[in-house]
Amino acid sequence: MRTLAPPAAPAPARVLLPDGSAKTVVDITRNDNGQIVLHIDGGSAYRADRCERVDTSRVTDARQAARRAARAIQAGGDISQAADELGDALRYLAQADPDTFEELTAGAPRVTIETPRLGVIPGDILHHHGARLTVLDTAVSTIDTPQWWADVLGVTAKDRQATYRAPWRTGISVDYAAWDTVTVERAVPAFPA
Repeated sequence: MRTLAPPAAPAPARVLLPDGSAKTVVDITRNDNGQIVLHIDGGSAYRADRCERVDTSRVTDARQAARRAARAIQAGGDISQAADELGDALRYLAQADPDTFEELTAGAPRVTIETPRLGVIPGDILHHHGARLTVLDTAVSTIDTPQWWADVLGVTAKDRQATYRAPWRTGISVDYAAWDTVTVERAVPAFPA
């Protein structure tokens, strides 16, 4: 008699929470009212009808888009369009596949660009309040009035002393975030030739 290997566990689902952040679902239960509850990595729980599943089908395409944009930035010249394309690809990867995002951006060289605040992505270093702030997460909350927000932390001890010593959230209305231009340092992944 042959012993069959147990089936592989399904990949953990990624969902957008009501505040716009993307998190990994670690368990699904039903509450006493019959509502489906998603238990999120880190210990919190949310009703499923208030969350939206993250589309993870485009990870390969986003990785290729990041490669094209990074090569265009490394070639020099006018990099604004390539920086926007790189930002779009990395933003998607930060939500859909954080491991790939981390693989591409960890230790990558940076380029300084100007972008609308809505274009800021996780991993950027935001120049704000006279300090350099690492962007830990960013999203648009639609709970009440749409608001762009970013969780940030000063890059150096001096930056944390000028702002806050622990991670903190900055945010403004989406209407302002769409045109408010900021300076960021964005990681440019190095792809092998």
